[in-house]
Amino acid sequence: MSNANDDRSDETSDDEAPGDETSGLGRRRLLRSAVNTGAAVTLVWGLGTANYATSSDLGTITYAMARPHPDADGDATEPRRKDVPVAWQESLRLAFEAQDAIHDMGLAPLVSSFVVPGSYDQPEAAISVEATEENVSDQLEEVAANVPIDINIVDELPPAPERDPEHEQAYQLPELGRDRVPGGVVCESDYGAGTLTPALFDAQSGSRFFATSNHVYGEEGTKETEHRGEPLWLRHDDEPHRVGEVARGYPAADIVQIDPVDGYRPGSVIERASPPAVIGQYTQLGLADLMAQNETLEKVGAISDHTAGEIKGVNAMTCYTGEVCKPGQLVWGDEETLTDGDSGSVNFHPDPENPEEYVLVGGINNARTWWPGSDFTWGTAAHELLDEHGLHF
Repeated sequence: MSNANDDRSDETSDDEAPGDETSGLGRRRLLRSAVNTGAAVTLVWGLGTANYATSSDLGTITYAMARPHPDADGDATEPRRKDVPVAWQESLRLAFEAQDAIHDMGLAPLVSSFVVPGSYDQPEAAISVEATEENVSDQLEEVAANVPIDINIVDELPPAPERDPEHEQAYQLPELGRDRVPGGVVCESDYGAGTLTPALFDAQSGSRFFATSNHVYGEEGTKETEHRGEPLWLRHDDEPHRVGEVARGYPAADIVQIDPVDGYRPGSVIERASPPAVIGQYTQLGLADLMAQNETLEKVGAISDHTAGEIKGVNAMTCYTGEVCKPGQLVWGDEETLTDGDSGSVNFHPDPENPEEYVLVGGINNARTWWPGSDFTWGTAAHELLDEHGLHF
């Protein structure tokens, strides 16, 4: 039986993982070997003491926030709950705390970090880190002594390639009605093009907004108020139609909130999704729970249409693009999941309670990897929009 002071729980391995080597990239270190948590009794650390939870112990989590029906206002959300193994939930809590401590350190060599939830059978969560300097491991170990950390040393992160979406291939609405404008279609600013989200709500007032990625309005998504009042256009029959004006941008979330104009109403629906109706969104624990069950996420983009992929990590911080690091990110899929012009699309999964009728949003899609050794898509998780900005789907 392991205990909290077992020497194995503090091992540091400098060995490179086999098969992980890439040219100039991919040197990996594992801080602290993973504890065997597949046994019937699992060791869980908390508050400086060791606790034991059997595999049959269950606790309750809120896995989603949902409205009673897709046309309900945004101030009418209700929690969705389910039971999960206590050992899995507690290990995840420790990983989230360690990840928050890593964020607070503000380490310059850090280019990303995210939590990798365990499964129900192997519940120990870990943290995956990309950094430009190997000595970052000493600082990470100070704040995450009880959580395995997989560090990928990136010698040099090349600049993002110049890309220009093929607008003529973007999906346009076959009909543009004013009462229920869907997400998943091409939208344009005077600067560039992206994909429209389904209706974005203000949690307090319940008001509906259009939204897409903030960087669709330029400057790598760093502007909060400079683009206020600029138009949002939708295409129908190759003609632009002005449906909204920018209310404000959210640089750290890379999302722009847009007031509807001229009677247009954002709809809680994703064009070409099946089912198309959006009923709410997953919480941070809900996304981790999906990953623990090997469930996949989907997206419908204006350029690449429908793609799907597995969840790679939650509660991520990314410093790959723009002038600010972005917390509360969701990492999933691969480089093929997203292409230019898909930014602003949302990822989603069928509503577990009504899988034939509704979907729940996981987050917004903003970017994808372009350098050797990494292969995923990322963007701000929906729970981060709600927790930090009072906005939700």
